[in-house]
Amino acid sequence: MATKSTLLDSLIGWASPTAGIRRLEAREALHKFKYDGASFTNRRANAPAQIAPNSYQVQRDRLQLLREATDLENNFAAAKTLNRKYAMFVTPQAYHSQSGDHILDTEVEEYLNNEWFPNCDLSNRCDFFRMLEFGVLGMNRGGDYGWAFVRPTSEAGMSFDDLVKLPLKLQAVESDRLGGVYQNVVSEDYIAGILLGKYGEPVAYRVFRRGMAAGQYTDPVDVPAHQFVHYLDPMQIDAYRGVSKLDTAVSALRDLYEILEFSKGKAKLASALTIFTNSTGASVGSGAMDGYASTQFANQQGGQAQDIQYGQINHLTEGMDIKFPDTSSPSPETQFLITLMLKLTCMSYNLPYSFGLDATQLGGVSSRLESEQAKAEFTRGQKVLEPLAHRMKNAALIDAISKGIFPVSTTNRITRGRWSYRPHPQPDIGKESSSNINLFQSGLLNPMSYWSEDAQDPEKVADDMVRWAKIKRDKALAAGFSVEEVFGAGMAKPTSATESTSVTVPPPADAAEATSTLNEFAAGVTPAELRAATLRELVGLLLDKLPHDQAVAAAYTIYDENKTRTQLLNEVEARINKEKEGK
Repeated sequence: MATKSTLLDSLIGWASPTAGIRRLEAREALHKFKYDGASFTNRRANAPAQIAPNSYQVQRDRLQLLREATDLENNFAAAKTLNRKYAMFVTPQAYHSQSGDHILDTEVEEYLNNEWFPNCDLSNRCDFFRMLEFGVLGMNRGGDYGWAFVRPTSEAGMSFDDLVKLPLKLQAVESDRLGGVYQNVVSEDYIAGILLGKYGEPVAYRVFRRGMAAGQYTDPVDVPAHQFVHYLDPMQIDAYRGVSKLDTAVSALRDLYEILEFSKGKAKLASALTIFTNSTGASVGSGAMDGYASTQFANQQGGQAQDIQYGQINHLTEGMDIKFPDTSSPSPETQFLITLMLKLTCMSYNLPYSFGLDATQLGGVSSRLESEQAKAEFTRGQKVLEPLAHRMKNAALIDAISKGIFPVSTTNRITRGRWSYRPHPQPDIGKESSSNINLFQSGLLNPMSYWSEDAQDPEKVADDMVRWAKIKRDKALAAGFSVEEVFGAGMAKPTSATESTSVTVPPPADAAEATSTLNEFAAGVTPAELRAATLRELVGLLLDKLPHDQAVAAAYTIYDENKTRTQLLNEVEARINKEKEGK
């Protein structure tokens, strides 16, 4: 952008044209080293000078954004569904202990799932995972959220032994209760409900009681920082209070809400209008225009009133005419604007529009990219929440140790574990499944991580697979079929009730048999596949003496895990030959 001459430039140029030219050249050169976006101009609005994230103005705006977001979620589906969807994929669905001790893991999960998780809420209304979901919803709406550790019926001066006997509970603290909405004070050691220490560290959180009826904020209590879990996801590291995720979308959503309301009103009016006619003699009677009636409108101009009812023929007096607006509502331009506003709303959550609000837009090569972008945002949100969830869960486990539920020797291991989440939806589930199978078969997929990410316990999945393998085997045997004939080849499964995920290979009878067995395993043959192949060969031999169904049943009866394949086949073949010779 070229620089403009000022009055001083004109005066210098009038007195000395040469000096005026040199001045303009110098100003033009200096202009190339500046930012146009930082220049004050009357062509656009400028950003406010105050950018401190903890200022009083920011705290006042934070509360207003909380009110706006709450109202929009209560009345506008786009705001509500985005918050629900985000919370659905960021909130954990289960916890899996990973102490390294299988027995301890089972006991920890039983205690958490049956004792603490269902009963951790001080109000006895939600379980732990529902409390976490409310936390995500509240943080998205109001900017932050909190949970306070509470021991019901505790009193000042109680001994440690007496306190430990009381249950450990959590009290949820919504954003508006932290600091209240009328005492939003900001100072060097206090920021809107957070008391700060010498180095800026939170030392206590001031929690207010919100009245049930009038919504008054009274009875503040300063909760020590070690007894409070503060959940926020700010854009600046030195921000102590967060703001709603709808901060950049509130204005667009407000405008969009009004546009839709006006469009609906226009469409309803067009639908209500039926027939107007200038037929003679229609000055009186039902549906006639009253030539003497008048109505005073807001612009102080009078006009005749016309009552419009469903299915009515409205008659006009002679010389009267009615003009109607365009009925194409919303217009293509308005529809484009609506879509743009919804896209901006999704951007406030860092989600693609297609994934956030309109799945019909998923398609082509970009669908997987957009799905992965949404997954990356959910993963980031999970990493923000995980340390806080671990802190609350760990406090419950340490409390259980202090109550004698777990031995003290497990302190260093008992808190190890991982959370699992709702599986992320895939745009092409068939392609995704094929990819996972290929990765598993090539040894590049970690089954433990896969099942945990699918919100399932890997050990329970393994137990269910063993149980399913036994059910398939027993059902097929009862009907006289092989497992492969009924259920297909499928992936290798454990082959007996005593086997788990590892299979013991029967010892070979001699060196030749050992070499044969090793060669088979070197070629990629699993023990389950070797067993199936042996059963098929046994059935083939028995078909010389028995019908197919009986041959299959006899093969399963003859099969002995303690004998090698060669031994079994030789014994059956010798038995058949002996019976033939006897005949």
